[in-house]
Amino acid sequence: MDRPQRLQSYIEAFEQLTPESLSKLGELFSEEVYFKDPFNAVNGKPATIAIFQHMFATTQNPKFIVIDAAMEGDMAMLYWKFHFQLPSKNSSNPKEQMIEGMSRVCFDEQDLVKEHIDYWDPAEQIYSQVPVISWLLNLIRKRLSVPT
Repeated sequence: MDRPQRLQSYIEAFEQLTPESLSKLGELFSEEVYFKDPFNAVNGKPATIAIFQHMFATTQNPKFIVIDAAMEGDMAMLYWKFHFQLPSKNSSNPKEQMIEGMSRVCFDEQDLVKEHIDYWDPAEQIYSQVPVISWLLNLIRKRLSVPT
């Protein structure tokens, strides 16, 4: 399988990700894969799969949608949206959340993913929804922004 086909398989694995299909995603990782996002930085396939197991354990209806992808050599960039709901004790119908981000994905000589690094802003997309933290972030933004 060539790299563009491997990238397409990787995208499909993310878009169709379920707890039962984690092993399919795992088949696309090298044993030494490095995975990083704003909350995690791990080495190895088991630790990387554990991040996705945790995602399924802590969110409801998680779904990745890859909007665009580009590839040059052994590196690809993915622009995606992640939709999910957080379990709530106060609501039987939790509000859908969405995180927008990009991933840099690098392939090894066997066309397996050796590096997956997510880039997204947790301050804007998560922390800003917590009242006290939101207030603090707004104060910091005001101090750091150019006066108008």
